[in-house]
Amino acid sequence: MPGLHAINNKFSKQGFSVLGVTKFFANGSQATEADDMKAALAKTTPLKDMDAKTFDEHLKTFHARVKPSYPFVVASEDELKSYKVAAFPTLFLIDKAGNVAYVQVGGGRDRALEAVIERLLQAK
Repeated sequence: MPGLHAINNKFSKQGFSVLGVTKFFANGSQATEADDMKAALAKTTPLKDMDAKTFDEHLKTFHARVKPSYPFVVASEDELKSYKVAAFPTLFLIDKAGNVAYVQVGGGRDRALEAVIERLLQAK
């Protein structure tokens, strides 16, 4: 998440944007306090047995404490299946014509992701 936050900040003025998509999770973790993103993500409290209502509250609190520079939405299982999302994170880059131009399963390859974004932003 810190990598996508930085990438969104770097390219947002050029027309690039990130949309975080997640699904319902009954178990997770919550940042214990509001802080800069890396510090907030380092101090978490486990959450268990969430239902849809508590998960929605969890996301709102998470967003307020961690402060990513992009919004989140919750996708249904059917929506995730339609994009063949089998793991988190899965990253999709959509080109200016609305086509999926790049798919990355897993994080940690921010330089490669940035190179593809730069190429897509330069395309006419």
